[in-house]
Amino acid sequence: MIHSIVVAGYLLIVAGMIASEIYARSRPDRFAPVDDMLGRIMRSRTARIGMIAAWWWFGWHFIFAATVAPITP
Repeated sequence: MIHSIVVAGYLLIVAGMIASEIYARSRPDRFAPVDDMLGRIMRSRTARIGMIAAWWWFGWHFIFAATVAPITP
């Protein structure tokens, strides 16, 4: 049950990201597309290091680390 809720939540986040990108492409004067935002952010060395740290944290906590111990009978 909880697995379905979590998956639905992540799918909702992805759908929102796609919808915001489509909106940004149709109205770039009101909402910046992702590539423009990342281009602006990546101009600073500090921001690049922060992005690398954020991706490392995401990968470590959600991909490599065991977050839930398996239930053994």
